[in-house]
Amino acid sequence: MNVIAGILIGIINNSWLAIIVAPLLWGIVWCVLQFIYKNKLNNYLDRAKEKNLPLKWKMSHTQSFYFIEYLTSSTTALIFSVLVKLIKDLI
Repeated sequence: MNVIAGILIGIINNSWLAIIVAPLLWGIVWCVLQFIYKNKLNNYLDRAKEKNLPLKWKMSHTQSFYFIEYLTSSTTALIFSVLVKLIKDLI
């Protein structure tokens, strides 16, 4: 879904500022969706308790989950939006 968001961001936006800012906003939207559906969070927390995983970056497991989700979603969307923008500029 993050790849699709990145492609759509690259297609819709024409300015480089929008290409860079929109994926950062998409990361927030993605975290809100993860908060609403909570399936991945519950699986992650169960696995962390089961394996007795240490805390990452001195954050709770819930905070580190959302931090990782934000970074992953915004970075993926950013990469694909920039690639689509570069391809659009070449054509």
